[in-house]
This record gives sequence, C-alpha cells and structure tokens, in this order.
Amino acid sequence: MKKFICIILALLLAICPMALAEGGGKEAYTFTFATMDLDGNIVTSTEIYAGNKITMINFWATWCPPCVGELAELAEVHTQLQEAGCGVVGILMDSYDPEAVRTAKALMAQNGTNYPVLALSEDLYPLAQVISVIPTTAFVDSSGTL
Repeated sequence: MKKFICIILALLLAICPMALAEGGGKEAYTFTFATMDLDGNIVTSTEIYAGNKITMINFWATWCPPCVGELAELAEVHTQLQEAGCGVVGILMDSYDPEAVRTAKALMAQNGTNYPVLALSEDLYPLAQVISVIPTTAFVDSSGTL
C-alpha cells in the first residue's frame, strides 16, 4: 500500500509542474461538467475542483475487478493527499444501471470510499468515449485543465 501511495505522490510531483505550466506549444483541454453524485445530488466540476491544486479523476465500473480492487487504496490516497491540496473523485462508468449504482454504494461502503463518486452524464460522455480501458485516471488542475 505504501508503495502505491509513493507512486501516486511521484506522479503528482511529476505532473503538477506540467499541469500548472502555461503554454508549452499544446492546446490544453479543460474538463468541466455538471452531473449527479450517486445519491442524486447535482454536482459541478467547479465544486469538485474548489480548494484542490490537483484533482485525481478515477474512471471505474462495478464489473471491473481491478477498479474495485483499488477503491480502498484510493480512499487512503485521498486522505493523505487532502492536506497537500489534492483531491480524488470517482466517475462510475456504469451508473446508467440502477443495479450498478446499488452495487457501487455497497462496494464503496465495504472499502471505506471517502471521496465523491459521480454518475456518468451527458457532460462526461465525450471524455468517457475516449477511454478504452478502465480503471483510467486523469489529473486536472484547479480550473479543470488536463
């Protein structure tokens, strides 16, 4: 577990300067959205990113064993990185299925998930369509720039 956290911290240290740098010859993509959490509350990217220098966005599904296997580790990462101004958010790729949402809530409770998990929405479909493998993790800065 400590090895996983060290790897995440190393990635953040490597990515933070790139995410916060301006220009670089490439056009930045800003990831903004409005969706619901798994309890049906409306959530926006502005709310999710507020207070975070960097936010880790984890795309997962209930039918994916590696996704489920990392829930507890991501909860620990979230706890440890909050003090450094970093947050974690999950996007449930199979949230269109009510049974998957019930399963996700049970899995989250079993694994101590302490970060927000959001439903896939129209705003998130364009990004979800380019994800070919899950779990997939992306990092964004406080304005949602990948």
